[in-house]
Amino acid sequence: MNSYNANPDRLNQLPSLILLRIVSHSDPFVWRELGSQRLRTIIDTTSFRCAWACRLANKTDIPKQITDVADITSICDRVLQPVNKLTGSDSWLSDEFVQALKTHRPRLFQVLAPAMLWTCLLSENKSTATIAAQALSARPAVLGSNIVHELLERQPSLVVLEWLEESGVDFAELYHRDHCFDMTLLTKWALANRTDLLSFLVCHNVQLPVRSLVDYSLGVSAPETIEFLMSHGAGHRDALSWDDLLLMACTEASTRVDVFEMVVRKTQPSIVWTFAASCLASQAMLDDRAYQKFSMMRSLPEAASWMIRSVRGRTPIQHLCERLTYENLTYLSPFIRDYIDLGVSTADMPSIMAMLCQ
Repeated sequence: MNSYNANPDRLNQLPSLILLRIVSHSDPFVWRELGSQRLRTIIDTTSFRCAWACRLANKTDIPKQITDVADITSICDRVLQPVNKLTGSDSWLSDEFVQALKTHRPRLFQVLAPAMLWTCLLSENKSTATIAAQALSARPAVLGSNIVHELLERQPSLVVLEWLEESGVDFAELYHRDHCFDMTLLTKWALANRTDLLSFLVCHNVQLPVRSLVDYSLGVSAPETIEFLMSHGAGHRDALSWDDLLLMACTEASTRVDVFEMVVRKTQPSIVWTFAASCLASQAMLDDRAYQKFSMMRSLPEAASWMIRSVRGRTPIQHLCERLTYENLTYLSPFIRDYIDLGVSTADMPSIMAMLCQ
């Protein structure tokens, strides 16, 4: 190589196939730095990439059985990543490359197929993934539940789900038997408001754990996500009513204001509103948006008549005063002031609170 480095013009005297073989069996990064346009053109061909991928695969210990994601990423790191580094991206992993590998190097195609499939799905390249998957009929573990779970963790994509469906993956089986769609994954999708992904699973007979997902989502997810979850919980054993959810929402300090408003508006004025208003006031120290939620609720038609009702013979003000401490005094005073404005009796109210509410 040194003689050619000293006299780059001699490179042009070599046939392209010989030059390709020389470069693919040495260090293409060094050859690229020679500045020869002919070398760069050869390195940029599908033929060179197939040859170099073959050399990389032959000089490393490729896992013979694919049982988990570590086996796949091992192939990626040892064979695909060096090519990515040389080309600057993974765009070389195209239909043309995979088809060429399948046609001219079928054994290498079988070896690299899991890694190519994994890489293509991570980049949502469905057509190339389909070609790569043709080598996997005898290796079903590549689409096993642990690998599908990790794939969707890294690439939560409707494109990936649709490709898996087209490839014959049984989502209900992955859910019920293999626990692929566990709470960790479903919760991430709910918190990210990925109702498109959750809806896809519902359409494929995956029963969502609605109560748990709603519980996790109240403080993070958008109102539309909560409404979606509630609409797909009806008829299930652990189904929630909107009244149930209102009581959950008012006791969970992290509940978003817009979510709380949506939940309230889904219910009818009732004794549940009485408890909800009292609960918001009681935990004002824990929820810095409690008064905002309380005020929103108060503004709704017919709300006032339910919010001021007595429960077990105690008025809302008496209920709050039973919980009164020096620490929560200033937190409770806005709520008590509102109750007074609504006509609740101030009987038995401590003098210090009466002074604050004047």
